[in-house]
Amino acid sequence: MKPLRLADLTWAEVKGYLEERRDVLLPFGSVEEHGYHLPLSTDGDVAVAIAEALSAETGVAVAPLVWYGVSNTTRAYPGTTMALFDSFKAYVRDILGSLRSSGFSVVYLLSGHLSSSQVVAIKEASREVEGLKAYFLDLRKLDFSDILDTEPYHACEAETSLMLYLHPEKVDMAKAVDEEIIEEKYAVQGLKKTKSGVFGAPTKASRVKGEKIFRRIVEEFREVIEGRPKGHGLRG
Repeated sequence: MKPLRLADLTWAEVKGYLEERRDVLLPFGSVEEHGYHLPLSTDGDVAVAIAEALSAETGVAVAPLVWYGVSNTTRAYPGTTMALFDSFKAYVRDILGSLRSSGFSVVYLLSGHLSSSQVVAIKEASREVEGLKAYFLDLRKLDFSDILDTEPYHACEAETSLMLYLHPEKVDMAKAVDEEIIEEKYAVQGLKKTKSGVFGAPTKASRVKGEKIFRRIVEEFREVIEGRPKGHGLRG
C-alpha cells in the first residue's frame, strides 16, 4: 500500500477519509546542521520516511512535515534556522487546532528532531487543543543497543546509518568525523560545542544498520497505531 499523503488529496477526498477514520500522522523536522557529512534536512528526511512507511502499513493519513523547529544547541552553526520556543509552540498549537477543526480527533506526533525544547513544545501544544487525542511517537524510547556500537545523539552513528539507508545520495562519508560528547555540568545548554557539529561516532554507521533501525522503528510504532482508536467515538 502507498502512503496516504494529506497534501495530495482534495478537500472532498479528505472528507471521505474522515467518514472512515479520524486519525492523522504529523511529522516534525528541523533545519539544522548535521556535521560535515549530512544535510540540514536530515531530521525532516527521517521523520517523513518513518511517517510515510507507517501510513503505507496502517492506512492512516500523513500530514505535511513541519520543517522548522527549536534547535538551541546547534543554533551557532551556519545554516541552522530555528523558531523560538514560544512561537514554535503557538504555531504547532494552531496546526493541531486546525486539524481538529477539520474533523481529526487523533494525532500521532513524530519528531525527527528530539531536542528537549522541541519535544516539550509539541507536547504542551497538543494538550492545549480541546477534543484532540495526541500520542507522541518517541524515538528516544526505542532500544537499538543490539544494532549500534555507540549511543544515539546527533549526526551520529544512528542518524548517519538511517540516512545511508534512506537517502545515500545525501551522505558524504568521506567527510564524516567522530566527536566526543562532553556535557558541561553547569552550562544552560548542557553540551560543549564541537568543531564539526557532530556529537557521536558517525564513522561507525552503515546502511545495514540503518535498515535494521528503520524497520524496528516502523514495526514498534505500527503496533502503537494499530492498538489505538481511529477517532470515532471520541469527544467531538
